Amino acid sequence: MADIAEEKEEVGKTDVAKEKDDIHTPHGSKSFVWKYFGFRKDGRKLIKDMAICRKCRWEARYCGNTSNLSAHLKRRHRDILGEEKAQPSTTLTTLFPQKFSNSSKRAKNISKAIAFFICRDIRPYCVVENEGFRYLLDTLEPRYCIPSRQHFSESVIPKLYAKVRDGVIQELQKAQRVAVTCDGWTSCTTESFITVTCHFIDHEWEMHNYVLQTRVLAETHSGVNLGHVLRAACEEWGLSDKAPALITDNASNMKRAGEEAGMSPHIMCFAHTLNLSTQDGLKIAATDRLLGRVRRIVSFFHRSAVATAVYKEKQKLLDLPCHKLKSDVKTRWNSSFEMLERFLEQQHAVTATLLDKKLRKGASDIHTLTESDLTAAEQMVSLLAPLKAATTLMCEEKQPTVSIIAPLRTKLLTHFECAPDDTPLIRDMKRAMAEDLQERYEDEEPFLHRAAALDPRFKKLPFLTDEKRNQTFECIAEEAVQLKEQRLQNEAEAQAQKTPPRAQTCDDEWETETEEAPPASKKTKVLDDLFGDSFSTEDLSVRKKTSKELVNDEIRKYRDIASLSLGGKVLEWWKAHQAEFPLLADLAKTYLCIPGLISSSVSGESSAGVTSQRADSDVTTLSRDFTPGRCYSCRIHTY
Repeated sequence: MADIAEEKEEVGKTDVAKEKDDIHTPHGSKSFVWKYFGFRKDGRKLIKDMAICRKCRWEARYCGNTSNLSAHLKRRHRDILGEEKAQPSTTLTTLFPQKFSNSSKRAKNISKAIAFFICRDIRPYCVVENEGFRYLLDTLEPRYCIPSRQHFSESVIPKLYAKVRDGVIQELQKAQRVAVTCDGWTSCTTESFITVTCHFIDHEWEMHNYVLQTRVLAETHSGVNLGHVLRAACEEWGLSDKAPALITDNASNMKRAGEEAGMSPHIMCFAHTLNLSTQDGLKIAATDRLLGRVRRIVSFFHRSAVATAVYKEKQKLLDLPCHKLKSDVKTRWNSSFEMLERFLEQQHAVTATLLDKKLRKGASDIHTLTESDLTAAEQMVSLLAPLKAATTLMCEEKQPTVSIIAPLRTKLLTHFECAPDDTPLIRDMKRAMAEDLQERYEDEEPFLHRAAALDPRFKKLPFLTDEKRNQTFECIAEEAVQLKEQRLQNEAEAQAQKTPPRAQTCDDEWETETEEAPPASKKTKVLDDLFGDSFSTEDLSVRKKTSKELVNDEIRKYRDIASLSLGGKVLEWWKAHQAEFPLLADLAKTYLCIPGLISSSVSGESSAGVTSQRADSDVTTLSRDFTPGRCYSCRIHTY
């Protein structure tokens, strides 16, 4: 019985399917009702007398319109009408969307975003013509028409440059003091450039770093020419009245440039100074010979594909990190340090690779290091490790760095003192590096000591004697008083310019006469003469202190409080204690804005050859005469 019921059910389903197949939609119909109605066929001809509903098989008389058909759907199949209303209607606008006009707000915003992308990521103008970039924009916004590269180079980016430039000038005008760095570099196409950056602390104790300009310098890099560039940059950006300090490398032309520009103090880049001192230690014959042996092994691995493949196998067998060997550049001491450090890490894999049968023919002239060589390499790495740490510390951009130079220099000189168990190689390296570093910063020592004293991390000055420590704070007190008097004088002059004197009238004379105090009586004068020195009405406890007394009080309190931890935020500390030490805070802002090394925002490397780990500058703007046909490679943010 069950089988018979199943057969009847299948037959019923087959009949319904056949009936649905017998209903045909008329050709060329546009109304949506024909999705649910149709006609039967008589051979090849549709019988249009009766329209049949595909849902319920209801038959309606068809008279050439669909009103009764729509009424049936509305009455019997409301869910169908709801779905139809939810579907958007197809129009010419949806099939063929109109492109944005160039003057539309949406198109302008997209063009500004592209300009921001080009400047922020330092992309060439031709990126807007790349197929992949155009496909991306077409996918994101099909209605946007990408302008030509000339539109960006001649209109959008110059406007963006002008906007950023105005914002930078406004911030520079508010700065109390500005520090300027200057460095020359050469591009891959052997074009010579000079880059000028500035650094300052705003009223919220935030450090700002801007690349003001990068100019082509076709002339000789003499001190006179560089001095003219610095002076012109200060005048162009309104820095002449900000007492700009200068930070450069140790080259003689840079020293002359500082004198030509009249900028003081002139601090030498600490990273470049470390490079020069360390190079003296690496030029010792024994050190140079050891570096040459390691360099030869590393070069062999870099040019041999077979050696590289075997080297990777040995790393896996010995469970060593999968690191490649590093080669060095003689002019960059940190590259030699990293080469030795990586070689010692992978020394077992290197030795196993050189002894492998696959390389015996190619590596027959490559000799591994002896035990004494490996010991010397380990001692060199231990000696140079603090210098690498010092360079990394100086590369911090959001924290003051000039205040670290004095304590760091003292620490390194202590590190370079010879120990009884030092080998002759290490002793010679220490002696050479210490002699060079000792001669550096001799003229700038008092300034660096004051900068360290104004850093709450180093204010105890433990590396100085008591006499020098007291002299340092005495100089700080004098400078703070001078700074306050200068500020009061500037405020008075500014106020005098805002309120010019007006002509005196008769009313003014009358007011002046009426405001005069009445003359004292004879009895009062007699009492003042007799008891004035003993019975004064003035409260001596609230007598207004002089600026020097106020500064000395602040210094005593500043020296007594606990120092900031070495990992603390210096600028945040001063912001929190600004009300407590107002005079010292103003002076600290003029010192701590000076960086201890040359900014590396453009070339990506410092003058010491140390690859920069610093964050990008907040804003980088370049002069309009940067290079014809090149993009304004300016890292920016909105104002």
